[in-house]
Amino acid sequence: MNRIKSNCVSAKNTLNRLHASDALLRVNRGQIYESMSTKLMTRFNDRAQSNHLDTKALVGATTSYGTALATFRTNYQSYEEQLSNALRIDCTKEPAAFYDAVASARSKRSQVHDDVTVLHRHIDDYTAAFAQFASDHKDQGASN
Repeated sequence: MNRIKSNCVSAKNTLNRLHASDALLRVNRGQIYESMSTKLMTRFNDRAQSNHLDTKALVGATTSYGTALATFRTNYQSYEEQLSNALRIDCTKEPAAFYDAVASARSKRSQVHDDVTVLHRHIDDYTAAFAQFASDHKDQGASN
């Protein structure tokens, strides 16, 4: 507890920098993840469906990705709120509460990392479904 009290200013400065960089990263990554869904996956799926092509695998991968993206958003929001809560605690007066809040934020940040890993796995799944789709329909494109 004494170490937390004596390093309070330094810890808060570090957490403030982390909070700022994570917020920027979240916005940038969030926009990329959203664009992948709305501008790439969904548009391609809609186009292929309008041409009466089998898009089950593509739509399935897109749906799974969308679910993972929603989970990422929710968990990131929870992490951001917890980190903000930790930053509002006066660690010189409440070192145990500060420690607990930071530990909780760390755990929530780890969950966000896991969510990003899951998103990338779903991107890989869509890529594989697209490659199979392209392979299945490459001869059709040549004959049209």
